[in-house]
Amino acid sequence: MNNGGKQEDTLALAITGASGVQYGLRLLECLLSEPRTVYLMLSRPARVVAGLETDWELPARPAEMRRWLLQRFGSPPGELHVFGQDQWTAPVASGSARFRALVVCPCSTSTLSAVATGASNTLIERAADVTLKEGRQLVMVVRETPLSAIHLENMLLFY
Repeated sequence: MNNGGKQEDTLALAITGASGVQYGLRLLECLLSEPRTVYLMLSRPARVVAGLETDWELPARPAEMRRWLLQRFGSPPGELHVFGQDQWTAPVASGSARFRALVVCPCSTSTLSAVATGASNTLIERAADVTLKEGRQLVMVVRETPLSAIHLENMLLFY
């Protein structure tokens, strides 16, 4: 890692299958424009939505996706680490990992629900659970309208 793995320079980004995948991809581009390490997780539905909402065909394998994104954004290779949905050895799955915050952008209501109930069925859900238990910042950009009472109740659990 080009920043020595310093917590203040490392951010985690999760992109889920909610509509608005462009927001997450643009945020990734912005994060990579600064000297910091980014831990990236994409759900399988996020790849599907990316294919529907953009002209991008994101590779399925994390290593291939990393190379593709770095080339697309013209970023140095040491700054981006891409993890698969079931990659339980990823740093974000452990409380001892050194990252400052997790942004889920866009965040599906399914992911919101899983995090609100403490489910850790995917790496994204586990990373959110770790973020909360370690008292780090968790930003969830929920993409759903209209919101149901259940969605709102799930959101209130983080207030």
